Amino acid sequence: MARARWIATGAALLMALLWALPLLWALSSSFEGSTVNGNQLVPAEPTTANWGMLVDPGGRAVNIFVAFFNSTVVAVSSTVLALIVCSMAGYALAKLPFRGNSVVFGLLLVTMLIPSEVVLVPLFQQFNKLGLLNTYGALALPHIVSLLGVVLIRQFIVNLPADLTDAARVDGASAWQTYRHIVIPLIRPALATLGILVFLGAWNDFLWPLISTSSPGMQTLPLALVTFRSAYGDVDYGVVMASTVLAVTPPLLVFLFAQRFIIQGISSTGLKG
Repeated sequence: MARARWIATGAALLMALLWALPLLWALSSSFEGSTVNGNQLVPAEPTTANWGMLVDPGGRAVNIFVAFFNSTVVAVSSTVLALIVCSMAGYALAKLPFRGNSVVFGLLLVTMLIPSEVVLVPLFQQFNKLGLLNTYGALALPHIVSLLGVVLIRQFIVNLPADLTDAARVDGASAWQTYRHIVIPLIRPALATLGILVFLGAWNDFLWPLISTSSPGMQTLPLALVTFRSAYGDVDYGVVMASTVLAVTPPLLVFLFAQRFIIQGISSTGLKG
């Protein structure tokens, strides 16, 4: 057993090292001079000039910190609103029986099979008619209604002991009071999992911001990185790497902080006896 444990630990460490090497190389390259050497992890001549160019782009059209702010607003607002919307929808499907409940749930499952690229054109036309293009609303709204989130929360709530909600109803609690005071505290692992998934999806989204925004002031970070690289050309890889490190740091920190909630939320099926 001990030998197998050491082998498994060694394999996990090797995989972690292989995963971390590109990030370490990007971090090292962000402190390189004008020439980036991909053969070493330690910069030959360390400099902070690349990071200084991010702070002061020298009149260039791309402002990486404006894009960083836009991504933060979109990711945080999408996460908060998605938790509210998906938890309410999941609670209704799981604990508030109504005619056609199973049909609605089945349609949600079928809709999840449709590639997101299929709805890009009608989604663009819809937001265009509503006058929401080039706004935070256009960037955040598609992430708020998460079909995966509704199904995840619904399945988690279904597995909660029915005695808890029944007791609350007998005591005179309304559906809202049961949802707020009974269900929400019990589904925190599922909410944490959903929050992480929505945050990462909104932060890393590239295609929809590319379509729904045309103003440089509304660019999100993934979209700005492309134009940022084009602005500096192929020579200043150090600046490009500095912007890349800036882009991956927030989602990496969020994931490292809350990874245990992902495992708990996906593997848990309710309360343990």
